Amino acid sequence: MAIVIISRQIGSLGDEIAKAVSDRLGYKYIEKTKISHVISEKGFSLFDFDKFDEKKPSIWQSISLHKIKFSHLIKSAIYELIAKDNVVILGRGGQAILRDFPKALRVRIIASHPTRLSRIKDEMGCTEEKANQIIIQSDRDRFGYVRALFNEDWDDISLYDLVINTNTMSLETAVKMIAFAVEANEFNNSPEVLEKCRELSLTQKAVADHLDIPDLESKIINAMGEAEKELARPPFIRRRKG
Repeated sequence: MAIVIISRQIGSLGDEIAKAVSDRLGYKYIEKTKISHVISEKGFSLFDFDKFDEKKPSIWQSISLHKIKFSHLIKSAIYELIAKDNVVILGRGGQAILRDFPKALRVRIIASHPTRLSRIKDEMGCTEEKANQIIIQSDRDRFGYVRALFNEDWDDISLYDLVINTNTMSLETAVKMIAFAVEANEFNNSPEVLEKCRELSLTQKAVADHLDIPDLESKIINAMGEAEKELARPPFIRRRKG
């Protein structure tokens, strides 16, 4: 009875390892599609989900109520899903959400830059230059996502219980290591812990619902837009106050 959170660099085999772990353990595999479905049931559109999911928010998005609402709903969704126990959750900032959660195994999958380049070139059939751009963008997005939504450092090793380097380790060995760790007493959940997760899910949903203030965000954005326009005017034609 355990919860596994897997964070990964693109090109590290993290997605493949997460799926293989869930298959080996017989756990539910929770990835983007399942999480987006749960969040959409909580009233957040799939279109908006795609704008925020594992991406660095734009300046406007970073100050929007939509971003704040999304951060609470992603927490609500993660808590709801782990309350069912025996799950493998891929990405979505789960390691940050569950930083202080006592019964979750948080795993980080990494690989060297040359290894990631080679894998992405082979997988996508692209040039080395394009593969490098993909890596840079992915790392920026995932770092920015975790920082903006959860105020945590994606690269902070203290967020993880286990770090696996697939530059030197096969997929099969990585899966065996994670499966072995899951069996440890430290990661066995109790009914009380799972009930607490259900409570936290409801609490985060309630906070998100409270942010549904009609027209508030648009008024803020419009006001900021007018302020920017005023600053852009040449000094001699700016409107005088009073």
